[in-house]
Amino acid sequence: MPPKTIKYIPISSLCGGTKVETCYLLQNPQIRPKKDGSNFVTMELRDATGKITGIMWDGFDAIVAGTIRDNDYVEVTGDILVYNNQLQFKVSRIVKINDSAVDSSKFLPISPIPAEKLDEQFRSIIERLQDADLKRLVSAIFSNSEFMQRFRRAPGATTMHHAYIRGLYEHTISVVNNALKIAENYPEANQSILIAAALLHDIGKVVEYNYEKKITHSDVGRLLGHIAIGYGMVELECAHLADFPTAKKVILQHIMLSHHGMMEYGSPKRPKTLEALILHHADDLDAKIGNYLDFAAATQRNGIRWEFNKMFDRYMFSGGDNVEGADLMEQISRGFVTQDDAEDA
Repeated sequence: MPPKTIKYIPISSLCGGTKVETCYLLQNPQIRPKKDGSNFVTMELRDATGKITGIMWDGFDAIVAGTIRDNDYVEVTGDILVYNNQLQFKVSRIVKINDSAVDSSKFLPISPIPAEKLDEQFRSIIERLQDADLKRLVSAIFSNSEFMQRFRRAPGATTMHHAYIRGLYEHTISVVNNALKIAENYPEANQSILIAAALLHDIGKVVEYNYEKKITHSDVGRLLGHIAIGYGMVELECAHLADFPTAKKVILQHIMLSHHGMMEYGSPKRPKTLEALILHHADDLDAKIGNYLDFAAATQRNGIRWEFNKMFDRYMFSGGDNVEGADLMEQISRGFVTQDDAEDA
């Protein structure tokens, strides 16, 4: 008997009022109590195009028993509803699917920028390094084929920004470009230091994250964090390079240690040089713009213009030029102008 064909419907194409049977990646299933003393289950269902909240009112014995767990691929059947202006999956049936039966590439989000284009931009950036010592260091780190293979695939974060395959690659290049644009206004800035620091500031994320089935922290990532890991990588590589200037290493490591800007945001040090200040703001800007663009695209797909954004800790607008009340405001303004003209006459 031939194996069953696994149905797959991208989350981005779901719409309210439909019944579906499809395959997704299950995350964070939670057994919750109802007022009558019985239980229900909430979950998050994901694929490469997005996520949707799922809810099961019954039929979830496999989740209770632990035979279906977090990070399993599952086939789900149910209804797509609209609740509080958000799509919700009311799951009536859930079955675990063997990993080997699933194309995992459909379930991890990936940068829309082709790897080849990022490769080209990355090579051109390294060629801009004028300082021979810094170019030697950067080239030594990125010429490690195993490291580079992971660097080209690693996400930029787990949730907040560039949380997708190749996100780190995309983010790193954008931070370099941001830093150099800012430095155009400040000719005192050392461009080679900026380029090297921007290229290396997040290299610890190659170890900090796991990203096989879902994007999450590794044990080392939780214990040390990418700033400490990256600092150690540079320390080790400099030790292997003959006569690498200690002063340049210290300046570079200071920027890496301070790029989050504040200790409460994870930086062991705060920026104390011109290049450290520029790099911090270049990094922060790209993280926030990246977050906003992803947020805006997702809310627009769902027909929503306002939604609370965790990174910004406020409701953010994604409606473009479609500003509700603008026509009324214009009418009222014209009325005031007309009245003022009549009084002047």
